[in-house]
Amino acid sequence: MGLSGNRAEVRLLFDENSGLTFRVDCRLVFDIFSYLWYIKSMDYALEERIGSPDLFTGRKEELAYFLKWINDIKGKKSQSTAILARRKMGKTALMERLFNITFYKNDGVIPFYYEIKEVKMWVGDFCKDFFLTFIYHYIAFKTRKNEYLDPMGGFDFEKVVDIVKKEGLLYLIDLIKGVEHEYTHEYVDTLWTMVRDAPRRLAARQGEFILQMIDEFQFMNAMIYRDKDMKVPADTLAGGYLSTAESKIAPLLVSGSWVGWLMDELNNMLPARFRNKYLKNMPENEASEVLFKYSRFFDVPVTEETAFSLVRITEGNPFYISSVIRSDYPDKDLTSIDGLTDTLEFETLDDQGLIKLSWMEYMARAFPKINDQHAKNIVLYLSKHRDREWTRDELREALNLEMPDGDLEIKLNALVKSDIINKGRSYYCYRGVNDSIFDKVFRGVYQEEIRKFGTKVIRKEYSEEVKKEKKRYKRLLGKYNYQKGYHAEFLILNRLLFHASKNNELLKSVTRYLPDDFDFCDYSRVWKYHSSPEYAKVFSVDIFARSVRAGDYSIIGEVKNREFKKFSLDEIKDFEAKFAEIKKRENLERVVGFIYSRSGFTAEAEGYCREKGIACSEDERWLETDK
Repeated sequence: MGLSGNRAEVRLLFDENSGLTFRVDCRLVFDIFSYLWYIKSMDYALEERIGSPDLFTGRKEELAYFLKWINDIKGKKSQSTAILARRKMGKTALMERLFNITFYKNDGVIPFYYEIKEVKMWVGDFCKDFFLTFIYHYIAFKTRKNEYLDPMGGFDFEKVVDIVKKEGLLYLIDLIKGVEHEYTHEYVDTLWTMVRDAPRRLAARQGEFILQMIDEFQFMNAMIYRDKDMKVPADTLAGGYLSTAESKIAPLLVSGSWVGWLMDELNNMLPARFRNKYLKNMPENEASEVLFKYSRFFDVPVTEETAFSLVRITEGNPFYISSVIRSDYPDKDLTSIDGLTDTLEFETLDDQGLIKLSWMEYMARAFPKINDQHAKNIVLYLSKHRDREWTRDELREALNLEMPDGDLEIKLNALVKSDIINKGRSYYCYRGVNDSIFDKVFRGVYQEEIRKFGTKVIRKEYSEEVKKEKKRYKRLLGKYNYQKGYHAEFLILNRLLFHASKNNELLKSVTRYLPDDFDFCDYSRVWKYHSSPEYAKVFSVDIFARSVRAGDYSIIGEVKNREFKKFSLDEIKDFEAKFAEIKKRENLERVVGFIYSRSGFTAEAEGYCREKGIACSEDERWLETDK
């Protein structure tokens, strides 16, 4: 995969039959939003469950959309929105990152994040936990003290009153006392009304804007109970947002891992109150970035060929890519096609495979309710023919289903609600999950029972798919003469991190205009550098390698992996400005600017690099992976 030289387009170098092109209409939007999540200097107020903040990768389009959506709250333009995607697609990671960026920017929108856990709770305790989480998040934002986001000693009304007195937020006391009174007297109906509307009321009173982020929203009606014995579900709580969700000063951003379930709740209880935003698989350029980053972070080597094949077979699903990289398969080897095939088989078919375990959660929710051969046959058939929609009549005829239309509709809707089939263009149409790996997981579990086929068939399919991607990869190499650099930035970052010092003489020999006393050395960290959002002009560079020892040279670099366009003088000067800013901000004394341009440099750019001492190279030995 390569990045084109157009400033308004990033083009994927896959075969012409795919037609896969990632376009950015405005370079400014790309520059501002593409890499905010990598911001090294940002204070991550809320601990993110992804682990290292650097692991957040991709989702450029979604992040740009929601950052604008959040900024538009200040203009009262934003409508409450639901993020919809199956589990492990990155909804929580996206919401937590949006919280941290909004909190850090401190730009007039106060973020509040709450996750509804899949645990039974009495409605009174739920209201208390929800409300005090909101209050603590509000206090943390107003005081800029992160410790209030995760207070020690639990949630307590008396304690939080003492805190607001200490912090001078006295206008919160009446609200806290009012909620405490309803909670103490167990007036659960008025308690929920007060708690649910607290962000909107506080925003209106103070002339502020509040972003309400509620994760796993579908559990609100399912996990909260009106009685302490957990016998009577409070299954209308979400409906209370009918008017609250229309607020423009405190809109909601909700998410759910059970798409069919959440859609059912929103359509039935909150019609037309939420705009739906689907989190889909990543485009190939982002998926490859995820793959290479996880490969480096977890020290699991891949090759360009296996990386290409894995991105294609997983169809850009970040969870599948992560699962293969982090797989516990005993003989995992992702540097060979056979090793990749074996690992995919393990993750899909073995009971310890993360991919299989994730899909089994969906199946476990569906089949205890409708555990019959017809339901499994329906899923198997729709998955096999997932390229089109099927009406109920067509399914009845194709599968010889002798049941009334009403019974079939109930069965199909239960499967939709459990996310193992999809609703079609109307309530009369259905289609299979558009996911070839789900198809293999489902057949691996149920096909032998239904059709008397064993898992050897699936293993053969994986082998054939990987071989097909290998052939496509080889064909591309010939077509584009693209023998190196499926992801040039990764390859150079990887070489600097792991191989530069032991290949010092080789790399110096293929790089011009290095200082006389320069040597490639050990680097404490090698990563893409992205400026902080408060900087007037947000920018990034492809390489920042900080030397371990103060006496060695660090490297700030740019990579252009273009087929034809040479690196220009204007681009050199743009890089030079970024180089100077990073050197200043990072307090670097000994640092070298470096540009790798696979298509070379214009004569003016070459002369300028020579004059200014900017190291440059177009030698493809920089992209070698086996040294």
